[in-house]
Amino acid sequence: MSLVPVSGPNLARHALFDGVSAAAIDALESVSTLKAISGGEILVAQGDDADALYFVESGRFRVVVNKVHIVAHIEAGEAVGELAFFAGGKRTADVIATRDSVVLKVSRSAFDDIAQTHPELTQAMLKLVSERLVVATSRAGSVSSSTPRVIALIPAGTSQLPDGFLARLTEAFEAVVKADTPVIAVDQGTNEASDSAAYQAWLAEQEAKGAYVLIDGSGSEEWGSQVCRNADALVMMGRPGRAEPEPNAMEQTAMRWIAPPQRTLLLVREKAEKTITKSAVWIDPRDPKLHHHVALDSDADFAKVARFLTGGAVGLVLAGGGALGCAHLGVVQALREANVPIDFIGGASAGAAMGGAIARGMTVDETLDQMEAMFIKAKAMRRLTLPLYSLLDPTVFDAELRSRYGTKDIADQPIAFFGVSTNLSTNGLHVHRRGPLWECVRASGSLPTILPPFIDGEGNILVDGGVLDNVPVKVMHGLKTGPNIVVSLGDPDEVWRTNVEYDDIRGRWTLMKDVLLRRKREAEFPSIVEIMSRSMVVASRMASKEMLGEHDILVNPPIIPDMQILDWHLGRELAGMAADYITHNVVESAGLKAL
Repeated sequence: MSLVPVSGPNLARHALFDGVSAAAIDALESVSTLKAISGGEILVAQGDDADALYFVESGRFRVVVNKVHIVAHIEAGEAVGELAFFAGGKRTADVIATRDSVVLKVSRSAFDDIAQTHPELTQAMLKLVSERLVVATSRAGSVSSSTPRVIALIPAGTSQLPDGFLARLTEAFEAVVKADTPVIAVDQGTNEASDSAAYQAWLAEQEAKGAYVLIDGSGSEEWGSQVCRNADALVMMGRPGRAEPEPNAMEQTAMRWIAPPQRTLLLVREKAEKTITKSAVWIDPRDPKLHHHVALDSDADFAKVARFLTGGAVGLVLAGGGALGCAHLGVVQALREANVPIDFIGGASAGAAMGGAIARGMTVDETLDQMEAMFIKAKAMRRLTLPLYSLLDPTVFDAELRSRYGTKDIADQPIAFFGVSTNLSTNGLHVHRRGPLWECVRASGSLPTILPPFIDGEGNILVDGGVLDNVPVKVMHGLKTGPNIVVSLGDPDEVWRTNVEYDDIRGRWTLMKDVLLRRKREAEFPSIVEIMSRSMVVASRMASKEMLGEHDILVNPPIIPDMQILDWHLGRELAGMAADYITHNVVESAGLKAL
């Protein structure tokens, strides 16, 4: 790494001043002052008078409203506070340095004086205000988080970085980013820390090139502190079974600088076949946004981490729908045959069941075998009970789930996973990221009235995730950036009508006799199962397209005509249909090819 000395202000390099005369820029620089801001320091505070304008020379800032909501990030080459500055009002947010930064400060009086002689400065700034308002409007209500460019990598606990680890991660980055994007690895674990200003200037130079900078922060405390103090993201690497998990001094310092949304934990094992256990003891004291399991004998795992850190991880979002969820397995099969990576899986109800099985490492055939064993052989969903808590007795169903999905923590699954259920205790969506996998699947599939609710260890009353969000793509957006393949079940334009009339509903005695004698009518009144399943998915079908992100792909695999949510005997056929559909209609699409 070649460091350059810090230079004076250079507004000409800011895209904002394209087309502005050199004389105007020189005049503005002459009344500006350089100001160093330490990581974590507030540059402007919400409610303060907007009496100055700032241009970021190096570093990075986050914009925080009401001390809680991060609404944007500001990087080198951008302005800070121009909206309030020109409106003549108060600051509407805190702007906080996420790492050591340098800004160019221009007071209001100084800008006004220069602008009288060089009016093009005011025009340039008003253009910026207009563009910023357009961006703010387009992402109203969402959190803006640009991809981190400077990434610090440090050992977790008493771990040591494996030989060649940084080099392999760098190679993975080079494979997933655009061909003209530089990826720079800095391995200075044993070197002395460089001059802070020169180091910041060097980072600014690399960022101006659009580079990713991966820096090994192990070594001396001074070097590690400098690396983490000037990083956008923190990657902590732990070796479960070979090291102690208690955060070391360098981690504790780094976590004071870098907030949880920009923390990633890598849990490394020698071979992919090694069982993953006790991830929680590494996760809990570090509070990372995400953790990933990495096998040293798997290049695919390094590529996965690179996609997550560059904002290109591929998510798979699976809708609920009972036996119709077997279509998800066909989608997975086709994606795997097309070598499309699946980095993160999330689902509701049947989507959580199918996704959970794939996340724990099962094949599509193994998952189909499991579903048939539970629902056809064991008849787990065909055991009536006295309708006090539910229509069905969950005893066999629960035993099957506990046996087949296990009590292993969701955090211990090799593929990142979440399931959703509806929390009747808190009146909101419950996202399962931790706890026994079988409990997540059971809670997410608790069809109201059909099955009793699941009660978790904290006393929450949980029912089917489809009640609130049958296609949890927004949850996936909150957990990661990047494209998602969103699988909805059934035709969203389908109109469901019946030939029966309301007066055709049978009374209890007639109904009992017909059930005992197994008599069926030509046109049956909609059953409670049909009504419940349709009621849950109607809202998500209406909203599914609106929920999609810019790079998301919505998939609607075909469903066997008249197939119902308890027709598990048709599951294997449905999976085959879905696989053929994806292979012949989706895999060759431009969107999927780009993943």
